[in-house]
Amino acid sequence: MAIFLRTLSAQYDHGHEIGDHDHGWGQLVYASSGAIHVTAAGQTWLIPSARAVWLPPGTTHRLRMRGATRLRTIYVPPESSTTLPRIPLGLGVTPLLRELILELARTGPVDGADGFRRAIGEALLGALARAERLPLTLTMPVDRRALRVADAILADPASSWTLDALAAKSGGSMRTIQRIFLDETGMPLSDWRQVARLMAAAALLLDGKSVTEAALAAGYAGTSAFIHAFRRKFGQTPVAFRAGGRPTI
Repeated sequence: MAIFLRTLSAQYDHGHEIGDHDHGWGQLVYASSGAIHVTAAGQTWLIPSARAVWLPPGTTHRLRMRGATRLRTIYVPPESSTTLPRIPLGLGVTPLLRELILELARTGPVDGADGFRRAIGEALLGALARAERLPLTLTMPVDRRALRVADAILADPASSWTLDALAAKSGGSMRTIQRIFLDETGMPLSDWRQVARLMAAAALLLDGKSVTEAALAAGYAGTSAFIHAFRRKFGQTPVAFRAGGRPTI
């Protein structure tokens, strides 16, 4: 019988990038440690080990690693993807889904003739179809100058670079970059940067980091301002979020 599922396990250093590409099969992108920026269909997600991204067959995407990252990927053929989302989505990863991903990634491709491993693969597809859809994402600008600014922010959310300096480095004026961000992402540049920083902080919290560590990594000098901004965006405190709460945006 044909291969039922394919898998990939790889380890990457911080900052490693895999440029735009696509697959004929669907792809579940998961980091068992570290975190990954996944960009597809004009959106970007930051996924720690409590999150994953589903990419339907043929979806062009790119990846950037944050921290030392262990990538675990499951590839799903088109005929087995019909019960899964037809658009790229962030997904919650339950303990069961995590163990299914790790087991399949550890043991390699699933031969359709292997009844036991096929059953594990079927369980994974069932868990994926029922996984919580998470809308925590950022819209990416299309304009190349604005995209350079967005990529710089995502690469180093805590950077002390001013927005004026980022705009100048991109080859555009601050006024032009501001207008493009508002037109193409629906958000002012300053708000976009804040959400990018809070997403980075949320990823750290979900990986067990302290509120202070998350605040510093998100570019906040103290925890009070960070907690206020985090609660305003996610509808709960960082501690509640880390304990298992769900974002509300």
